[in-house]
Amino acid sequence: MTVLPALRSRGFVASRPPRVDLDETPPLLPRKSQEHGALTLSNKEVPHWLGESNYILTGYRVPCNSTARCFYSWFYLHNETVNIYTHLIPAIGFAAAEVFVFRHFETLYPEAPVTDKAVFSLFLLTAIMCMSCSTLFHTFMSHSEKVAKACLRADYMGIAGLIFGDIISGLFLTLRSLTCMILFHPKFEGEEYRTFRAWTFICTGLSSLAPLMHAIILYGLEEMMEHGGLPYYLLEGLLHIIGVAFYVTRIPESLRPGKFDIWFNSHQIFHVLVVLATISQVIGIWSAYDYKYHTEISLLHRPRSLAG
Repeated sequence: MTVLPALRSRGFVASRPPRVDLDETPPLLPRKSQEHGALTLSNKEVPHWLGESNYILTGYRVPCNSTARCFYSWFYLHNETVNIYTHLIPAIGFAAAEVFVFRHFETLYPEAPVTDKAVFSLFLLTAIMCMSCSTLFHTFMSHSEKVAKACLRADYMGIAGLIFGDIISGLFLTLRSLTCMILFHPKFEGEEYRTFRAWTFICTGLSSLAPLMHAIILYGLEEMMEHGGLPYYLLEGLLHIIGVAFYVTRIPESLRPGKFDIWFNSHQIFHVLVVLATISQVIGIWSAYDYKYHTEISLLHRPRSLAG
């Protein structure tokens, strides 16, 4: 029993290392996060690119660099859950509407040209792409900085595509190119350009007033209100304006930081209003087209009086 101490004193055997208390070692993740399975973190515990908001304080997913873990986040609650589902479910709904158009458009409007069906299909396709890109962005925000930025640009592209889904004019296509150039430029990323990006979408969206004004001049305000779908277009514009106001002001979380981390924050409200605005536009386009189609068909098949 005395051999080992003697050998240690002469340097032949290494001294016994000091005991390490595992409870005192710094954890890889904050202890509060460990207690919750390390599924969510606070904005102080995540990289700047993931938790740059000063008003959403908790509920951030752990940066994972994993596609599978990003999709797994669909099945637990965090501060992007509502943002994911408020556009995932509408994307599925618009896809179902697209299938309906492909299968039943000729039955509803047998004498309509194929271009009319193409216009409806194109607009619904842009709605699907917008909602899908938004869903993917909010899903992959926690993957890595590079992937998050790429998905953010895809999200912007989807929004711009939705704005121009029913516009063919070269003027508006030019504006779309300018909008995309601004939104894709790295200089305009980050919180400091949040309002600038919002105004880019607003100004581009206002360009769609031109065909509406032209239609009012041609057919009159009363006719457009009654048969041209104008009330739905006005409602769409109002919903977009209110949504952008929430997006820019960050109300309500800017008034009470940390109280709306999971539910009812401004981005969630913005998402819902965008969906409602898109549905309003679909109804407006469809109602105006339905009236136009049946009016033209009734005139085409009206019996002609014999000349005396």
